[in-house]
Amino acid sequence: MKKTRLMSMVLLSASALALAVPTPSAGPAAEAMTVVQAQEAGTSLKLGYQAPHGDKAFASVVVALDGDTITDVVLDEYQFSDAEGFEAVPNADAGVGNGFAEGQRLFSKRENSDEYSAMMTEHADSTVSYDDNLEAIEDAVKGKTIEEVEALIEEVNALGEDGNISDVVTGATLVDAAGYLQAIVDTAKDGFTFSLNAGANVELEQELTQGSDENSFMLVTVATEDDTVLGVAIDEFQFLQGEDWEGVPNSDAGFGEGYAEGNVLASKLVNDEAYSAKIAEYAESTTNYAASIQAIADFAAGKTVDELKAAVEELNGLGEDGSVADVITGATLEKAPVYLQAIIDAAD
Repeated sequence: MKKTRLMSMVLLSASALALAVPTPSAGPAAEAMTVVQAQEAGTSLKLGYQAPHGDKAFASVVVALDGDTITDVVLDEYQFSDAEGFEAVPNADAGVGNGFAEGQRLFSKRENSDEYSAMMTEHADSTVSYDDNLEAIEDAVKGKTIEEVEALIEEVNALGEDGNISDVVTGATLVDAAGYLQAIVDTAKDGFTFSLNAGANVELEQELTQGSDENSFMLVTVATEDDTVLGVAIDEFQFLQGEDWEGVPNSDAGFGEGYAEGNVLASKLVNDEAYSAKIAEYAESTTNYAASIQAIADFAAGKTVDELKAAVEELNGLGEDGSVADVITGATLEKAPVYLQAIIDAAD
């Protein structure tokens, strides 16, 4: 299966960054996750956030399931750095960057695999690139049931200090391979659930792109077959202030040291109740964020890219008196065309 890796990134200079540090406590995001929609025809997409490797990063995990069998996975991790040469997340040169501590930039390890791999080689004598390591872990779980992956974790943990990870996970050398495998299991069991139409040759495509405004960035994962979208998982991240927000994993540890003072990086889905109250107050929204996102994802499932492009044109032509719900049943977010365009860009 082909994966289109993360795109639409912004290269930062230190002058584009801002401010200083603390954050509220946040446990693993998986604990707070609720099912958005039941599985359809035994197939589903699961989205979760985990901490598989140390306390300075968090991971996004998307799992495609057919019953309890994993058919595909996309992993990535996000970390702060003050080093030159890392491409920052989208909108880092706009509102998102205001959430960074002075001199820091938030980056995707997958998008910056060459740079991050060089750092791994320097500090840990790594001989396999970061991207190749994650692909090896992803390949190791494809076609396995959740229970079989749990058995694989036990096998990795039993290797001991002198064991070779690649004897169990071909091509992988990461010492925390078991952590990544556990992140896949936890997401498959407890992650947000998005519907997925069954297909014979499903491919996962993923894009990290600008969010609905300059203060957020979006993670879009699309399951496709030929030019048809079979399923979509969407979420946005935003730096928010106050004690009402649950931060991404490791916000209360090393990762949180990259935050500007008083800020926390939050998933809008994880914080659906609080974020929905915020948009109800400022934008008079009557539908929860998660419900609108799910409606958009369900609308896209089963449509071709050309059909989605036509829907974007229809939404843009509604005018001030038009209703998004007239085009996408159950959705009220006025930026619905932005989400559909992100789906198109990931799938096209």
